[in-house]
Amino acid sequence: MALLENLTFLDASSSSGFLVLGLLFGMVHALEADHLAAIITLSRGGKNKLLLRGAVWGLGHTATLLIMSIGVIVFSLVLNEQRAATFEFAVGVMLVFLGAQVVHRFRKDRLHYHVHQHEGQGYHMHVHSHASDVADHSKSSHAHVHAERFPLKAFFIGLLHGAAGSSGLIVLAVSKTGDPWLAVGYVGLVGLGSVLGMAAMSVVVGWPVLQAPKIAKGLHTAVQMSIAAVVVAIGLSIMWETGPVAWGTG
Repeated sequence: MALLENLTFLDASSSSGFLVLGLLFGMVHALEADHLAAIITLSRGGKNKLLLRGAVWGLGHTATLLIMSIGVIVFSLVLNEQRAATFEFAVGVMLVFLGAQVVHRFRKDRLHYHVHQHEGQGYHMHVHSHASDVADHSKSSHAHVHAERFPLKAFFIGLLHGAAGSSGLIVLAVSKTGDPWLAVGYVGLVGLGSVLGMAAMSVVVGWPVLQAPKIAKGLHTAVQMSIAAVVVAIGLSIMWETGPVAWGTG
């Protein structure tokens, strides 16, 4: 991974250098295009929800890394090229689905905007729909609550991403150390780095998306369609590159 070339000043032969490298690797790993493409499709709500989704993505990512690493260290699991390509291909399929879902959600809903204030909080805007309403919009109730739910979707996306791409390199690095506790510490710090990195990047890439409706409805439409197009394009590109190897035809 090109971004990791800047980390070569660390002495990975020492335990401390190896662990710090894991933390930095995890943070940089969150910057990969397919990771950001997936998480930006979940850009809804406020900053806290963006942070939560990014962090939960990192938890899912870490869970897969731990499982794969234990498989390599304890059960001598072999991660061959075809298996790695299959994981990558699955990520491509997922991105195409997420991009299509953005378009479907946008076109299905009759979107409009309401600025309001909850007691003790500042003003904020909601983009919502009355697609399922029978009554006229003027008679529809805009009373609502902000339900707090665990973002399972972000967690499952993280699970799949953890199995794909440079995760194979992480597991390979773990398999090279003779100390299983050092290996577990490395994976844990890679996971922590991915949690921190994606939590931050979710706000960085998602916050501008949330501001678009406040500027103009046309801008909101353009942003959503652009996100969908880019995400689908990245997904198709991954499928094109990894499909032959994944299916044993390349």
